[in-house]
Amino acid sequence: MAAERSWRPGSTGVSRRISRSDHRQTAPWNRRDNARVLDFDTCYRAMASRDARFDGNFYVAVATTGVYCRPVCGSRTPKPENVRFFRVPAAAEAAGFRACRRCRPDAAPSSRDWNVRGDLVARALRLIAGGAVDEVGVAGVARRLAVSERHLHRQLVAEVGAGPLALAVNRRSQVARLLIESSALPMADVAFAAGYSSIRQFNDGMRAAFGCAPSQLRTVRGQPGPARPAGPLVLRLRYRPPLAAASLLAWLRARAVPGIERADHARYRRTLRLPRGTGWSELDLRAPRQHVTLRLWLEDLRDVTAAVRRCRDLLDLDADPAAIAQVLGADPLIGPLVLATPGVRVLGCVDGFELAVRALTEQHAPPPEARQLCRRLVQRYGETVAAPDGEPAALFPTAPALTDAVLGGPALTAAIRGLARAVAHGDISLDRDADRDETTARLAALPGVSPWTAQRVRRHALGDPDAFSFEDPALRGAAPPTALEERAGRWRPWRSYAVTHLVGEGHGVR
Repeated sequence: MAAERSWRPGSTGVSRRISRSDHRQTAPWNRRDNARVLDFDTCYRAMASRDARFDGNFYVAVATTGVYCRPVCGSRTPKPENVRFFRVPAAAEAAGFRACRRCRPDAAPSSRDWNVRGDLVARALRLIAGGAVDEVGVAGVARRLAVSERHLHRQLVAEVGAGPLALAVNRRSQVARLLIESSALPMADVAFAAGYSSIRQFNDGMRAAFGCAPSQLRTVRGQPGPARPAGPLVLRLRYRPPLAAASLLAWLRARAVPGIERADHARYRRTLRLPRGTGWSELDLRAPRQHVTLRLWLEDLRDVTAAVRRCRDLLDLDADPAAIAQVLGADPLIGPLVLATPGVRVLGCVDGFELAVRALTEQHAPPPEARQLCRRLVQRYGETVAAPDGEPAALFPTAPALTDAVLGGPALTAAIRGLARAVAHGDISLDRDADRDETTARLAALPGVSPWTAQRVRRHALGDPDAFSFEDPALRGAAPPTALEERAGRWRPWRSYAVTHLVGEGHGVR
């Protein structure tokens, strides 16, 4: 951690200083004899050909310009001797490079590698991306992962070339730029919403990351002058196309619980329970676009990072459709479905406990009845909030509120109570960063929770792209059991997407 504290942002990204220990930690990413580094020749060819399949999976830094770019950047191809490759933007910034103003590395979706993996590094990256360092500090992140700060730092540097503090600094600058360019918030509000502790730190950090003052970023986007009247934040969530928006919205409409969410043919809106307050989100999926428009109403602007992260997880916007189609498209059973509906996503959730309760109700009742049961839960145990304009106007009940809940028959009541008590007591974590294997095992051990329900929770709440159960009743009419047993192994590591294709819009949970 001492190495990270030695960084001092200068007037530009190139002038940022790093200590010798930091240089030793980041430099190996470009030595071809290191087994853990990115393959230089592969990355260089992908960059030279502007191969979109690699967008977000690595970043290109050019020593002669002091700039790092996405591999799809339209700038002139640099000479090999002037190029360095990094897995994450934070590593490039720690090495003294600033973000390219042309290709916008901060706008690229995250690498699919960290979404597929469920190990310590992947969990830490998901935590940091959600703003955990700003909420609980590096020590708090390490405690949540049950490791020491030193071990966490060592593992992150070895895998991605940057420690937790450098990753948090990069996240702050990305959120700040998103707010500057997408809203008319005063700069002071932008600074504190992004996680900076002072205006000076904000100005220095933005100059180091982007090579200019924050006000210049707004002027470039045609938003000079005083802020407009208060209203929702309007942000753009980018993704790798294609996106099967129609199927996402149909699934959301079929299971929308009145009071907390509402969906139509173009938009989805719902309430959010956030770390510092409540919020409301509206996701506009109207085509043709390469981004989802997000409108946010927040009680506390510091929750913007958590809100954006949850909305991205809900729509699975960091998925890589090309990589998924490459595996599933070649299968005789799944292939025609992939071709018919490209860009299918596995819907996530904005709250893991809510998702688990909804999965339990669908284990014990058909989807239409389960929807009504969840509505009753919201009415009896939920929290009413003052919506900005109309419904939805309630929050889904918390785990402590449902420890003595009564809903449906005795079996469902016992299952919901058992789940609520396990979550309320901290025995089970249903956050995106939870250990997937441990959480699945503990869920399946609860009374009234079937193994296939635990796999559904793993798929939609924990974000595992390879969650699968032969016992899931939604698969019974989708394919013959022998076909599933024969082919399921070939769908790895995308079995969650295979299930989504097989069950269609009328089954499953989110």
